[in-house]
Amino acid sequence: MTSPFRFGYRSIRGKLTLAAVTPLLLILLLVSLAASYLINASIVNQTQKQIRNDLNTARVVLEQEQQRIHEIVRFSARSTSLLNALKTADLSLLATELAEIKRMEQLDILNLTDPQGKRLLLSAGELNPVADFVKDTLKSGHFHGTVLFSESDLRQESQALPEQAQIFAPGQPKAPSEQRGMLLIAATRLIDAAGNTIGCLYGGVMLNNNLPLIDHISELVYGQDKFEGIAIGSATVFLDKQRVATTIRLKNGQRALGTQVSQEVAEAVLQRGESWLARAEVVDEWYLTAYEPIIDNYGKAVGALYVGMLEKPLTAVKTRSFLTLFGLLILGCLLGGLLAGFLARRISKPVLELASSAERIAAGEREVPLPNAGQDEIGHLTETFADMADALKKSDQELQDLNRQLEEKVADRTSQLEEKSLQLIKTQELLLRHEKLAAIGSLATGVAHEINNPAAIIRGNVEILQMTLAKEAAEQEEVGEIMKQVERVSLITRNLLNFAGKQELSAEQVDIAELLEEILAQISHQQPIDQVAIVRNIDNLPQIPGDRERLRQVFTNIILNALQAMAGSGTLNISAESFEKHINITISDTGPGIPVEIREKIFNPFFTTKQQGTGLGLSVSYGIIQAHGGTISLANETAKGSCFSISLPR
Repeated sequence: MTSPFRFGYRSIRGKLTLAAVTPLLLILLLVSLAASYLINASIVNQTQKQIRNDLNTARVVLEQEQQRIHEIVRFSARSTSLLNALKTADLSLLATELAEIKRMEQLDILNLTDPQGKRLLLSAGELNPVADFVKDTLKSGHFHGTVLFSESDLRQESQALPEQAQIFAPGQPKAPSEQRGMLLIAATRLIDAAGNTIGCLYGGVMLNNNLPLIDHISELVYGQDKFEGIAIGSATVFLDKQRVATTIRLKNGQRALGTQVSQEVAEAVLQRGESWLARAEVVDEWYLTAYEPIIDNYGKAVGALYVGMLEKPLTAVKTRSFLTLFGLLILGCLLGGLLAGFLARRISKPVLELASSAERIAAGEREVPLPNAGQDEIGHLTETFADMADALKKSDQELQDLNRQLEEKVADRTSQLEEKSLQLIKTQELLLRHEKLAAIGSLATGVAHEINNPAAIIRGNVEILQMTLAKEAAEQEEVGEIMKQVERVSLITRNLLNFAGKQELSAEQVDIAELLEEILAQISHQQPIDQVAIVRNIDNLPQIPGDRERLRQVFTNIILNALQAMAGSGTLNISAESFEKHINITISDTGPGIPVEIREKIFNPFFTTKQQGTGLGLSVSYGIIQAHGGTISLANETAKGSCFSISLPR
């Protein structure tokens, strides 16, 4: 290790000695040309790298803003109050919830759609067609990207957004040159507890006139340094060719909003989708600039992101560096012969220290102190070596970050697989339940037919016995009890047949509101309702196709169960709401409610908690509603009472 360094030491000393005796004018000419080339090349190369890094930094800031919006939307989609408001279609509560989230998270847009993609909350105007990003979200589950909104789309979201999106070209303050809005959008699909799509939640931030965001990008990349009163760095967001957010200012001090990018840049960035890195005149000053296209989720360049560094400071640095170096070269030529030995000794020391540092870095160390950089080639070598060490350290850190991201993705995929497995188990349980119901139905058919014949014989003999006995005979009470039990057996067999057999429905138009009023008028014959408050909200319902008597059986059974649960006092609430493709009827009571442990069993045949019940009422009702193409379910339990929800197609 010693010999090469000593050889290098002697070689440098010899070259310095030779340089000292070379004609001074020749040295001055050659070194001046080389120095000019090196300084210019080094500054230009470093500046181009810096501009490219600045563009990457600006892009990362936009991506972080996009990620922030994505996380806000995903977090908001899990809000219990929001899901409940959406499930109950309470638009005023939805509007309040979304407005509060939008205010707190500083979003320009936050809205909901129904499962078909139509906006639920409109600011004004008629409903526009479903947006493409909403369709993609309802299919794939999530969306985030850059989206262009028309003026009418913006107005539907908020009355203030069209004015916020307007861009006016300089000198034309009355006629906006751009009225579309470019937004960073994130959306997620909303799923209910049963796994059904109930809508889409989306939110976003508009880039038009978003001066705080563009100022943040410029300050993060270039700081607040100025040169001769002009900011050293600038940043801009373009929508097509126009600047819609920029830090560049005109001579009058106003921002250069509405000015356009050059045709050369527009062809490269917007038409061919390429990045553009070159010297360019921006408004009134020359900059070293970098552009890259802003691509939407369909691969189209809808705008561009720009960063630029003022050229004047770099020109001044090059001039100052060249003059400084030129002066040093002249002085070096004059003193070269005398100082050759001294310089050789000074140069050898940092070279040896640099070599020692290189060995330690090669052995795996990263925090290695380097010798102090001078103003000569060795200093430049030391700085370059320091840059290399920093690059290695950064590469190690990036590798660690990638490993951490990979671990997070693996954990996320594992979570998704667990969720899919739970869904598969639930589906298997549902299939098993249907198979059990089918088997019970077949058994019920056979049992009902076998019981009907002896029950009919018993009924006939009991009727004969009633006719032969005197009316005042003591045995009449026992015979009457036998008849009641025979009738109860007949009712059970009829319910068994209804449960087991395919529901044959008559085709007619049924007025649900009228049918519910008839049931409420007649129910007092079966259950006292004097102390029960009945709250109705069943007006303006359309007629629906169905079997009136079968539907009467369903609603009578549920209302009677509710009254019996309240034991003669409480509140019975019956409400209905009409949608485009179905109507929804909700019947709730203030009784003790259904215990959690038996909620999944209430539609099972023969399951009952009543001493005199058969356990077939809700099972038969379930079959009738299914035969109508509808659904019946126990809605979310409230603090007190039970609530049944019935949906029937229109």
